Amino acid sequence: MIDETRPARAPFERQDKSIATFLFSLLKGYLQKSGLDVESLTDNTGLEAAALDYQGTLLSFDQCQAIIANALRLSRDPALGINLGRQETLKDFGMLGYAIASSNSGWDALKIASHYYRASTSLSDIDFEVTQGRLSITSSPSHPLALALHRFVTEEDFASTLCILRSHFGEDVQVETICFDYPEPAYRQAYEDFFRCPLSFDAPVSQLCISTQLLDVRAPSYNPVTEDIAIKFCANLLEQQDANRSLISQVNVVLLRNPEKFPSIQQVADQLGLSERSLRRRLKTLNTSYRSLLNNLRKEIAIRYLRESNLSLDEIAALIGLSDSSSFYRSFKQWTGKAPSHYRR
Repeated sequence: MIDETRPARAPFERQDKSIATFLFSLLKGYLQKSGLDVESLTDNTGLEAAALDYQGTLLSFDQCQAIIANALRLSRDPALGINLGRQETLKDFGMLGYAIASSNSGWDALKIASHYYRASTSLSDIDFEVTQGRLSITSSPSHPLALALHRFVTEEDFASTLCILRSHFGEDVQVETICFDYPEPAYRQAYEDFFRCPLSFDAPVSQLCISTQLLDVRAPSYNPVTEDIAIKFCANLLEQQDANRSLISQVNVVLLRNPEKFPSIQQVADQLGLSERSLRRRLKTLNTSYRSLLNNLRKEIAIRYLRESNLSLDEIAALIGLSDSSSFYRSFKQWTGKAPSHYRR
């Protein structure tokens, strides 16, 4: 099931300063409590460690990658992602946490999380899908990472999610299944002790599944005024992140404003305050082009519809601005090397 009200968001480039520091402030404090010297936590980032405690700091994905590598080195704890995630509470998510805590029900909280999860520290692309009484949360790092860092990001995503669910709904919250898109680690016991559910590794995706019965629970802390204010702050932070995008990301934002009728390169250039010639030249220096960015977005949107909906190929073709299913099939095979049926669940 796709939330049709949730706007598609263009991906950020690795160097875009787009990631809030909440998680890394928590990580710094966690390492300090362990008696470790955290001044080297920001080595190779161009930042002082103190910058992680300032909520106005925005990090690039590559800076985050360096911080995680430093933390794993300092802690010598391969299960650091789980051990950090299990410490988290909603307040560690900043305004997103306040919005979720003030929501009316689990369903309301899910909608807020799916719209605004990037307002907190987010190193992943996260999808929320509800089908047949089950909520599936899928996590994938936004950019490729070395295995140890990939594990950290996924572990922290799922451990913090489950920790918050248990703090809200009780320790008896059960995960139905959980799978990971990487090989089983040597510290599997840490997974078993915390997640307390069937585990699988080397899966196609990393995904945590729980019953949607939890989402029916009404929140005693519901406060519509606090919720509304917190959501506005989240929206403002997302706008601030958008302002820090690279040229490639800015083009993606413009393209995604109307995916059924993508703007021409001249229209994109106009919205960015550039001439068409200048835009073409600047994209060429970045080893890409308008056509490449357009086709990549079409591919990503199409894969999402194939995985998460029962729309026909003709319907998906129309949604990404192609004429019919035949055109879509040919283009999709060219983009991915696979037939659309490969992505159907």
